[in-house]
Amino acid sequence: MNTSFHNTMIKNKCILITGAAGFIGSTLTETLLKHNNLLILIDNFNDYYPGKEKQLMEILSEYSQNSDYKLVRGDLVNFSTLSKISDEVDYIFHLAAQAGVRHSINNSSAVTNNNLVSTVNVFEYSINLASVQKVIYASSSSVYGNPVYTPVDEKHPKNPISPYAVTKLCGEIYADLYYKEQNLPITSLRFYTVYGPRERPDMAIRKFFNLMLKDRELVIFGNGTQIRDFTYVSDIVDGLILAGEKDSAKGEVFNLGSSSPISVNDLIEKMYNITNVLKKIKYIEKQKGDVESTHSNINKARKLLGFSPKVNIDEGLENQYQWQTSYHL
Repeated sequence: MNTSFHNTMIKNKCILITGAAGFIGSTLTETLLKHNNLLILIDNFNDYYPGKEKQLMEILSEYSQNSDYKLVRGDLVNFSTLSKISDEVDYIFHLAAQAGVRHSINNSSAVTNNNLVSTVNVFEYSINLASVQKVIYASSSSVYGNPVYTPVDEKHPKNPISPYAVTKLCGEIYADLYYKEQNLPITSLRFYTVYGPRERPDMAIRKFFNLMLKDRELVIFGNGTQIRDFTYVSDIVDGLILAGEKDSAKGEVFNLGSSSPISVNDLIEKMYNITNVLKKIKYIEKQKGDVESTHSNINKARKLLGFSPKVNIDEGLENQYQWQTSYHL
């Protein structure tokens, strides 16, 4: 599998990662462990989707507890989860959140409570750490809602259309508050549709590959002309690490995307070409909370962070397909 990661300069540091067992969190964990860092990994291992714990344990099996990593099982909604940590933490990557736009529409109060209280707790914990050099907050392109213009830059109006998107935008506003009022060195990153090995089972590409491999029908919400800026997970991890390294990123917000959007229909065509199975597609009514188009302008991240996506959609899909067929059907 090609993982064209940026040659990280974050070495020999103590790094806290929240949501460490998740899709992006586990990939960041795997990358940072290779550079002699001590990682403090927090996850509540909830049952939103199976396999997270197994995934993380496979990564950690090559490393030593206490010298390479410490695992904290707990919920960030309880501040006590963070107050147990006595290490001098240099970097914090706050990735933990209850994900899923559709899930948030049906569970809005639980998602709001989880995502906002945990984020405020992480920021509160951070301001009492003399050692902290940078806090990175994982936000989402969903804060923009349906775009007024594309590609979307960071100044684009914010018009979230799901509770999940609202929580991500509120987290950014809190990040800005803690930066301005508490001098917390914080950066917010707006991720565009992330995919790749370890992708969540509820996400489109993993779901579609699973259905194709079982020779089952794909159900597409809408007519498939909706555009998505799919971004490979190693490029997102690259952006996270760059945001951690760069002093110029303090107090800033960045889009992290591939800036090469593709329609859902074109995506499916590529996936059928990889799997080489008979097409079975059914189109149904579009769902609430789904935006028509995501297309990132990443000029700010290129300029200030040196961010440069390396994995195109064809290579990324091939990598994910190899992973799904060898690891997880």
